[in-house]
Amino acid sequence: MLYKFADIYDVEIPFDAEDNYTIVKSFLDDLSLEGKKELLSQYGDAGKVSSYIFISREKTPPIQNVYSKARALLEIESESRFFEKYPYFDEVEIDDLTHTLRIRFHYLLGSVSLIDEETGISKEHRRSWRGVVVYRPESRFLEIRTKYRSMARRLSARIPAYLGLEPFYSFNLMDAEMNMRFVDWISSLNSATIELPISGVSGSLTITARKGLDLRTAKRYHEELKYGRLRQGHVTIEPEKDHNINFHIYFRDCHT
Repeated sequence: MLYKFADIYDVEIPFDAEDNYTIVKSFLDDLSLEGKKELLSQYGDAGKVSSYIFISREKTPPIQNVYSKARALLEIESESRFFEKYPYFDEVEIDDLTHTLRIRFHYLLGSVSLIDEETGISKEHRRSWRGVVVYRPESRFLEIRTKYRSMARRLSARIPAYLGLEPFYSFNLMDAEMNMRFVDWISSLNSATIELPISGVSGSLTITARKGLDLRTAKRYHEELKYGRLRQGHVTIEPEKDHNINFHIYFRDCHT
């Protein structure tokens, strides 16, 4: 993937580099400032975190309507910077590439014991976790990317209150109507494959959303959904260009 980016941005990477660190450093040294900004915009939030999806009854207003309120989050002062399970807001930015407003935050949860190499003394260090709230204008959905669902749910209540929005609720794809809307979207792509593990039954159910097979009328899919055996699935989307898109989705308290 790195060599692919090097080709796109016309950056030369020495093929005799000894390790990954050298390859990455060489790429970053030659990459232009604009190239770095573009890559950060697209992949800066990538990582091993979950995306929790919440839904509202009303569509969100334009970004300009809530931007000043979002910026005010940075001015919130708490009694301590060391509260556990408390969101501290770090940055508010408009992502022009994706036309979204992003509110970045961090929080403390748990600790880890580390040994000082010089003294041999063990010390407890608080663990810090990061996340981002993705606000899309004219949308009923709010996305919160972070590791722990408890923090995502806490922010799903606070962010609408701060920004003056209608409340957001957990998006449950086990609900038949919501699941059908998800299926309609997958079917419209005509290039997606869903692999669905079935609890209590060996193997899995694999459905390809291509011409000739309509997920909306797939009997087996609806039977498994009706009896609560479809809890999660792996989706692969194969666009005509660029790389495939893969994500795992959990239907209850929807997150990927």
